[in-house]
Amino acid sequence: MCFVFRVVFKCFAIFLAGATVLSDTARATTYDLSGRVHITKVSDGDSLRSGDLRIRLFGIDAPELKQQCTDQNGVLWGCGSAAQRQLNALIGTDKDLQCSLRDVDRYGRLVMQCFNGSTDIGAAMVRSGHAVAYRQFSDLYIADEEQAKTALKGVWRGAFILPWEWRRQN
Repeated sequence: MCFVFRVVFKCFAIFLAGATVLSDTARATTYDLSGRVHITKVSDGDSLRSGDLRIRLFGIDAPELKQQCTDQNGVLWGCGSAAQRQLNALIGTDKDLQCSLRDVDRYGRLVMQCFNGSTDIGAAMVRSGHAVAYRQFSDLYIADEEQAKTALKGVWRGAFILPWEWRRQN
């Protein structure tokens, strides 16, 4: 029963998102879910807002805002807030990204793969060590994660708890 509800909810959310795009002539604010998306807020290292729409970047998981990691000397640093700053930097001042809808998650967020020009935002977050490949949902960014891990970038320069494990514990 719960599974059926989730499938119906996903279909409704995708329909609603499509209806928002189709009704853009009747609204002052429009959302193009298969093209240009204007970012109004970077919530954390893998979550964005475009007006009322909540967006989760596809295939990555970044440390939570309050999450702390340790560097190579065992010193704590705010890896969650660093991930948010990195995502802001990747989006840039224009705030417009090219995104494509990949899914709708259980929280009703649009799961999207987004690009700033030719830069895949998810890949760049993982390559910089500010996010990890979210293997539960995709294997797209595993090579980027291995590159960051080998170069000891971001969270890989010390010790950290994987974001999904940190959420479970906190």
